[in-house]
Amino acid sequence: MSRRAELVERARQLAPKLAARAAADPWARRVEPDVIDELRGAELMTIGQPSANGGQELDWITYLEVNAALAEGCPSTAWHSCVGNAHAWLVGHWPDECQAEIYGDGPDIYVAGVLVDRGDATPVDGGWRLSGFWPFGSGIDHAGWVILGGHFPSPDGDGNVSGMFVLPADDVSALDDWHANGLRATGSSSIVADDVFVPAHRFVPGEVLASGDTPGMARNTGWIQRSSLMPTLAYALVPPALGAARASLAAFAEEVDGKVISHVDVLQTDWPLTHRQFAEAHALVDQGELLMRRTAELLIDSARIGESLELPLRARVRLDCAYAVRRCLEATQAIYLATGGRGVRDSNRIGRLQADLQAINMHAITALDPALEAYGRILMGHPPRTPRL
Repeated sequence: MSRRAELVERARQLAPKLAARAAADPWARRVEPDVIDELRGAELMTIGQPSANGGQELDWITYLEVNAALAEGCPSTAWHSCVGNAHAWLVGHWPDECQAEIYGDGPDIYVAGVLVDRGDATPVDGGWRLSGFWPFGSGIDHAGWVILGGHFPSPDGDGNVSGMFVLPADDVSALDDWHANGLRATGSSSIVADDVFVPAHRFVPGEVLASGDTPGMARNTGWIQRSSLMPTLAYALVPPALGAARASLAAFAEEVDGKVISHVDVLQTDWPLTHRQFAEAHALVDQGELLMRRTAELLIDSARIGESLELPLRARVRLDCAYAVRRCLEATQAIYLATGGRGVRDSNRIGRLQADLQAINMHAITALDPALEAYGRILMGHPPRTPRL
């Protein structure tokens, strides 16, 4: 059995247990620590983590299949896994001293964070003092370290220098403010830093990260570390959508078994419209998966030959990711409506999965309209109006 097949099978074995936990408490606001421990025990949290930091340095298709399998059980748990895996890959770009601090006690350190430039930093001797407020801090409940986006005045007085700071989780606080309709159990609470000192080796400018020529490349020479920054981070968020959509298809097949459609008096499984709805939903999920796999293969192929993706391809990746999660949402919405009145119950799994998919589609990096505009502008010869490509 290949390593990919082994890890995917471990994720599939965990999925029913995750689904049972989610069903037992559908309003849970966080994933419990023992669940994260199970993911670590199954070696699912170090897929893209550099081997120098104790990780497995596997590929992005393995990443997709493992996290989609987890999401078939619980999308919120898969979201935790994706965030942890993606950030473990990301911190591989920091200086050696920073990486040694994070992984000095072993590879199973959860790194949370919010990468958007929201923090204000003040240069001081040896580093910066950082303050700010960062909403949507997924995984902060389980984090040993966090990555936070911020800025400080440029030394030449011309604007700001933006980038990302790495801090111990003990240096920040998490607000108890995560009350959500979708991805409820991600515990994506807001993160607050109040005049925290960040030494110089724990900051990397955004331009340096985007260039691919980062301080961590000397330590982490594997091909996966050469994946283009923003396309990789966009792709990192799509696997839970695929798993959630697959789970909705399976739930629908169970939901309609033996059900008689009110006012039509026919078994739903015998109704031609149901056949069409179910087939179209499967086709939509297949389309989403194909886009995800195309992105994974592009990231792998370009990284293996050491080439950064050019702007048009970076924009297409973001659009592919946005379309992929939208197709998964459309599939689940269609069969949710086909469940009839029983679908409105809190206990209806398809309804909960639909809410999770809506939340994924509303994330800034997977939102469809901005991705369409950015790619369309590039196709028409105009510069994009977003730096996050």
